[in-house]
Amino acid sequence: MQIEQPLFTVATITYNSSKWVRQAIESVLSSSYTDFEYIILDDCSSDDTWEIVQQYQDNRIVAFRNEFNIREYPNRNKVLQHAKGKYILYIDGDDILYKNTLRNLAEYISAFPTAEMIWGVLTPLNKYAVLPYLFEPVQTIKLLYDYSNYIGLIGFTETLFSVEALKRAGGFSNKFAIGDIYIRKTLALTCKVLFVPLGFGYWRSTPGQASSKLSLNYRSTIEAMEIDMLIINDPKNPLSIDELALLQVYLKSSFLRRLIKVVLFKGKPLKFFKILKQLQFKMNDYKLVYKRVTPFHSLVEDVSKPLMNNYNIKK
Repeated sequence: MQIEQPLFTVATITYNSSKWVRQAIESVLSSSYTDFEYIILDDCSSDDTWEIVQQYQDNRIVAFRNEFNIREYPNRNKVLQHAKGKYILYIDGDDILYKNTLRNLAEYISAFPTAEMIWGVLTPLNKYAVLPYLFEPVQTIKLLYDYSNYIGLIGFTETLFSVEALKRAGGFSNKFAIGDIYIRKTLALTCKVLFVPLGFGYWRSTPGQASSKLSLNYRSTIEAMEIDMLIINDPKNPLSIDELALLQVYLKSSFLRRLIKVVLFKGKPLKFFKILKQLQFKMNDYKLVYKRVTPFHSLVEDVSKPLMNNYNIKK
């Protein structure tokens, strides 16, 4: 019998994924935790992906296929609108869900019910807390932008979303090729985030996938800067005015140095100035290249005494 209100919706977006989609589907169906619905959406694949998907008859599966290709983020939003679970985890057609991930996530949710996102992060780089640890928005934003104590890239497969929170934010924006980064940072402005050890699943890197093309024309670098400026200027940003001003200086100075290295020093001055114009840099901003700023101090005075709760020491 179909679960009416599952804890999780696991969502698999597929497009010409026939080489790997069996592994993706079977990894989800092999989960040690079974309270989930499994939505598979094929984006009008031209190979036999859809035929493979239809071979699986598990009653937790809801599978459908687009009549024409609508691309990544519209697909993610389409799945979101169909989701019945309280939380949603995206495991794409070339990913693999680790067997105990949903079981672990369910335990985290039980212990931290107010968390609206759960992020798997690189534990050695998080000097501030014994994981799992629930961060308030102001703490999360500071951690995201404290590059002197970098918490590591938060992978899309390493992100569990509250369905309600994701819908409240309007889902994924099609404006950015790195729209998953944009929605995570946007939600972090107002949502409590539970940081947990890395390792929800295996994210396969394959030739020709969308993420491998983002470096072309420096698109990901430009978009990351655009997103960060939107986050800084968002009225919901929990940082103080002084902190926001400092962060803006830091981001612009860091971006300028990076752009000089990867564009100007590569003999592309016209490209360099075109990018800065696109990002609405002013003449005064150019002197920031000499500015060295560390945005924030540690959330704790002594990193040998990190933030912690009793999760790991309570029987």
